[in-house]
Amino acid sequence: MIAEALLMATTVWYIPGWMRTEKPREDVMTAMTNAFPGAKIEFKAWDGDRLVWPHAVESADKESWRFAFEVAMMPKEECENLVIVGHSLGGRITARILARLAEHGLKVRQASLMAAAIPNEDPDLMKMGGGSKLPVLAVCNPDDVTLRYVYTLVGGEKAVAFGANGTLKPIANVKECVTPKDITEQVEIDALWGKAQVLKDVANHCELFYIDYLRRLLGGEEASGEVLVPQDLPTVEGKVMDAGFWWDTLAETNGWKLQRNKVTGHGRIIDPRKVRKAWGAVEEMAKAFEKVKGQL
Repeated sequence: MIAEALLMATTVWYIPGWMRTEKPREDVMTAMTNAFPGAKIEFKAWDGDRLVWPHAVESADKESWRFAFEVAMMPKEECENLVIVGHSLGGRITARILARLAEHGLKVRQASLMAAAIPNEDPDLMKMGGGSKLPVLAVCNPDDVTLRYVYTLVGGEKAVAFGANGTLKPIANVKECVTPKDITEQVEIDALWGKAQVLKDVANHCELFYIDYLRRLLGGEEASGEVLVPQDLPTVEGKVMDAGFWWDTLAETNGWKLQRNKVTGHGRIIDPRKVRKAWGAVEEMAKAFEKVKGQL
């Protein structure tokens, strides 16, 4: 079903992320052409080259209405053969476009959110599946340095990013696809910084990594199988003591554990290596653990 987008899409919109919004980059457009051979690739410029992050976020939310109106005004056949791909803030815009379309009973053929810089509790995420005929592909990377640390710590939205952590519960008609752990090793980048693996790993929010993985998914490759652990509070992964003195284990499956602290009452999820993957209110962690179980 994923590969069906390749066969039917006639036009693909690419909506870029922050500080990439005014004009297309040749390497990015080439990567998009490789992902959607035979389709017309349209770079959708928007007012996002703002030095101050909150201003760029505000602009992205406003621009999503303009794009949604543009889609709504298309002839039905064009709309139903359109694929929308958004990276970072472009993924945020894509989610809002789909949510607006769903509210009016309209659908594009398919959409993909790559490393979407939008809070994982945003209401539009739960609506967006209704704006696409085929499942929306949410390409997420729990190791994305920009989303996991920069966005979480200074983004100002008081929630973790959907593009790194997914949502606490599944979304109808949305498939979360986790990038392989070695995604930066699998993609060659011509830029000078792309020659050093350590720099690639730090700059792994780059759209080229995500587009290449999307290309492979569209070509029929199975999702990586990596477990995406939904977040409640910002989490820095680390090895922990799995000691029964301080923690009660509420649920366990395949070495994964949902635990509650006996003193504070907060919850956490640890993996079989005893690495803390998420923490927060125990009720939210219980929801997240059910989603983890569904991936194992």
